[in-house]
Amino acid sequence: MSYRHLTFIPLALPLLATPVFAESLAEFDTMVVTATRTPTNINQLGSSITVISSTDIERRQFQTLTDALQDVPGLHIVQSGVKGSQTSVFMRGSNSDHTLVLIDGIEMNDPSSPNGAFDFANFLIEDIESIEIVRGSQSVLYGADAIGGVIHIRTKKGDGKLKVRGKAEVGTHSTHHETLAISGSSGGFNYSATLGLLKTDGDSVATEKRLAPGSTIEDDGYDNKVFSAKLGWQPSSLFEVNLTARYIETEVDIDGGFDFSGNTVEDPDATNDSEQLYLSAEFKGNFIAGVWQPTLLLSKIDIDRKNRNGRDNPFGTLDRTDFHGEKTKFSLQNDLFLFDKQILTIGFEHEDEEMNSKGFTDFGGFIINQLTDADRQTKSAYIQNQINFNDRLFATLGARYDDPDDFNSEVTYRATTSYQATDTTRLRAAYGTGFKAPSLFQLFGHTPNNFGSEFRGNPNLDPETSKGWEIGFDQSLWQNRINTSLTYFKTDIDDLITTVFLPSFDSTTVNLDDVDMHGIESTIRVAASSNIDIHLNYTFTRTKDEDDKELLRRPKHKASIDVEYRPTDKMTLSASLLHTGSRKDVDGFGSRVKMSGYSVINIAANYQVNESTRIFTRIDNFGNKTYEPAYGFQALGMTGYIGIELTNQ
Repeated sequence: MSYRHLTFIPLALPLLATPVFAESLAEFDTMVVTATRTPTNINQLGSSITVISSTDIERRQFQTLTDALQDVPGLHIVQSGVKGSQTSVFMRGSNSDHTLVLIDGIEMNDPSSPNGAFDFANFLIEDIESIEIVRGSQSVLYGADAIGGVIHIRTKKGDGKLKVRGKAEVGTHSTHHETLAISGSSGGFNYSATLGLLKTDGDSVATEKRLAPGSTIEDDGYDNKVFSAKLGWQPSSLFEVNLTARYIETEVDIDGGFDFSGNTVEDPDATNDSEQLYLSAEFKGNFIAGVWQPTLLLSKIDIDRKNRNGRDNPFGTLDRTDFHGEKTKFSLQNDLFLFDKQILTIGFEHEDEEMNSKGFTDFGGFIINQLTDADRQTKSAYIQNQINFNDRLFATLGARYDDPDDFNSEVTYRATTSYQATDTTRLRAAYGTGFKAPSLFQLFGHTPNNFGSEFRGNPNLDPETSKGWEIGFDQSLWQNRINTSLTYFKTDIDDLITTVFLPSFDSTTVNLDDVDMHGIESTIRVAASSNIDIHLNYTFTRTKDEDDKELLRRPKHKASIDVEYRPTDKMTLSASLLHTGSRKDVDGFGSRVKMSGYSVINIAANYQVNESTRIFTRIDNFGNKTYEPAYGFQALGMTGYIGIELTNQ
């Protein structure tokens, strides 16, 4: 049986099954926050949600956020090369800037990036409690960047006596990864802090068949340092304060893009450095006997990126460009418990974002200067009501008003429902609209392309608007040992913003009239025995623009199989297969090309020696598959790692 045939198994099984409870084993009775901004049982929500727990992260030994999201239904990850390379997420076929990324409520999307998206390449998951992925438009609660969905990362909170954890692993390409974490609580105080370091010599991002003439294969290294801290104080049941900080410093070797032959240029001294700072202060109240529960959140992000490239020859490229993005946000969320089995949420937000760039790029005497300075202020208000009709039928209704200072105001709305039809069958549906103003860079940006050409923003862009809906069911079988889920989704985006190349090889941004995206997400989780769990999922995504062309880098077919085997109480073995189907991309000349599909196998093993010691090992890309996630950029071949984790328990 081919991998292509395997991808249809998760889609077919729910249709062949006979009823016997609802939701997956891992998600049954799971409480999530992102979908409604209040803790809610996942079985009461009409949205499509995936939760990745700290146990999942440890079992499969994920290093980065990219690793953790690879086989989530409805998501496609594109990493332009080895670790640290630009990484984008396309959720249900939408653009990468349509996914909002949060960490403990802090919006992480970069105002200075070309489309205002979050770069997933540099996030190490050292201290993560869970990752909640909510698919479908979430603009009512989260505003302009959530047309495709929201990814919310929640860090661990200190609890109990002082706990010290140290982890170290080494691997191929001279890779080493270390973590040191402390956490605990005393009285009304809790604390946690984590230091992490990942360093690797890497490999070349260029494929031999697409290597520019005169280039020599060289490794592209990566260095990532992270510090995170969380402090909490709860003097009484009426008041709570939480302070969060995260600092990320990275350096990655990059290559010179495409040359006149349309092939990838190896560049031994080109680097991209970044410094990212995320801060928040959260104040939570519980007043009037719990009727009014306000949350005030103040957050700030500050991101600096530097591109540096020395000139290797008289006709080479000299690059000295800097990008800076800031976002300051004030939000007040009021949860009101005025009526039985209802939660009314009313919120107000004020966001100030700015970006600027400076420096120059010299293409053998053809100089392009970086001079961009822009900002935007947005005021917003939203309202949502969660209703529990009879402990079987649940609904949410919400609306939002956004007023950016450089565009007309916009109203969005969303409605969802979840109905527990029987003890084994749950039906759900959702409908919502979305709104996204162009990023500051899309409007006013100015940056060099390859060949001495340049990108110029388009100040005449219109905002993007969307309408989307989904309908699905969850079915449990075989006394809850098999749990299946099937969802059909459809989203239409008007005035989608995309980058186009002009005959001069320059580029700019334009609005497409209409883009349609629809598809199916299917998952199955099987408790095959007391010590074997099997997880399967399959996503079909069809995208087309106004000319009936597929959107770039969106595969129609994507599937994964993850098997967990526990031979003893102390040992866990995992094996996963990820299949990505063919998709369209652009080559070095800007022409559309078809990229072949690929399948990758990863394996991992954990052994708990005792309460304080765990040893682990894994192999990524077992089989050494050669493939290109993006045209001209090669993924890592087979890599192996081994490590140990120690705690004071």
